[in-house]
Amino acid sequence: MDCTDARPQAATSVWAGLAVVFGLALLAWVVVATLARLPLTAGLPLSMMMVALLLGLLLAPLASRRPNWLPGLELTRGPILKLSVVLIGLRLSLVEVGQLGLMALPLVLAAIVSGLGLTLLLARVLDVERRLATLLAVGTAICGASAIAATAPGLNARREEICYAVACVALAGLVATLVYPALLQGLLDTPLAVGLVLGASIHDTAQVTAAASLHEQAWATEGALAAATVTKLLRNSAMLVVIPVLLWWALRGQESTSRKLPIPLFILGFLALSLLRTLGDAAWGAEQPLWQWLISKAGVLSTFGFATALAAMALSIRLADLRRLGWKPGLVAGIAALGVFIATLGLTQLMAHVS
Repeated sequence: MDCTDARPQAATSVWAGLAVVFGLALLAWVVVATLARLPLTAGLPLSMMMVALLLGLLLAPLASRRPNWLPGLELTRGPILKLSVVLIGLRLSLVEVGQLGLMALPLVLAAIVSGLGLTLLLARVLDVERRLATLLAVGTAICGASAIAATAPGLNARREEICYAVACVALAGLVATLVYPALLQGLLDTPLAVGLVLGASIHDTAQVTAAASLHEQAWATEGALAAATVTKLLRNSAMLVVIPVLLWWALRGQESTSRKLPIPLFILGFLALSLLRTLGDAAWGAEQPLWQWLISKAGVLSTFGFATALAAMALSIRLADLRRLGWKPGLVAGIAALGVFIATLGLTQLMAHVS
């Protein structure tokens, strides 16, 4: 989904954009490795993905004037991101996926209900146009830009409405990626709880994994990334039910555009690799050296893929999109995102207290 004013030629190669995001990811790795070895910065809570995100934001104005970067950025935000999610499946057996899914389900439902309810209520109060309100609602409640892209054709949404909604959820998610890990470290007792809240409250999959990885690297813990990923994938799958209902609500009394929703096949890929992990552990043992080496290398490749995806997402931010339709829809998106975080955090604390 392209929200830039400049258009690349049809034959433009993906290599220019890929070179930029791969370069930013490698630079982020060098920065983090260097700072970790310096006495004054060794204890800073840094991660490769967070640095790649910040570097992408710095270069975003330049990216807006480089249409030849767009194909590579789209490839990174799409297939490369999804492959990185799939590779996380090797970290979890199917039993662990099922256990995490059961724990995540109440939070996913809370995120969807609070995200949809707050967005649509505030949009009505502030007189935000229904089509844009619907895009903001699905982006906040389900899976950011992916849900917006899946919903927009059915609404016959205008390009400026799509770009405004994408900019809102992207900015909210980027702020959450940088702020939530440290905040949740002080509010919750376990990495598992932190991961559940991150997966339920942050919009895009790349942002969720970046925030969870930042938490694991900064506080030398394990469990947040697995919990966050399973929670986010469960939330993503809700688009198959929620989007048709929202389209019916937004277009009642109007002629709608029929369109099949894309099936999130990368979720099936994630489950397939979880099955492979389960079978491999049973056949060779979880501690078999070659098997552990393969799992470790898949994790490294996944981390690098997420760093490139975060850089590409940051490079695609266009603040000018937020000036086109005024401040009210942006306020709606910001308050709704905060409401989802509060709702999921409160439910997590309640569940921990009850148990």
